[in-house]
Amino acid sequence: MRGTPLTSVDRSRGIGDRFGFAADDRVVEGALWAVVAASVALDVYTTWLGLSMGLSEGNPVMRWAIGGLGIAALGAAKLLVVCGAGALRTLRPRYGTVIALGLALPWTVTVLVNAVALATV
Repeated sequence: MRGTPLTSVDRSRGIGDRFGFAADDRVVEGALWAVVAASVALDVYTTWLGLSMGLSEGNPVMRWAIGGLGIAALGAAKLLVVCGAGALRTLRPRYGTVIALGLALPWTVTVLVNAVALATV
């Protein structure tokens, strides 16, 4: 429940309260941002490793960018997305956990897919 315009107090519950566990939202969000950082680094590394082993990039836009600018294009694209998410998090701090989760989940899955592809080469 939000406060009245006169009090402007946000009494909304945190993510821990909504899912039935007592967790400090800042700790959860910080852990998710750490997962984002690790998954970005591992994604760029596993992509570089796969490309050096003869595999090809699955994303046609990134394949084109990497072909022209090298693996730095992938790192720059990831950095741009993380900076955009950071800006969005600054504008909407209430959704910081969701924003971090929205990056952490797909990039972690991408790292797992890359690891499986590397293991089968």
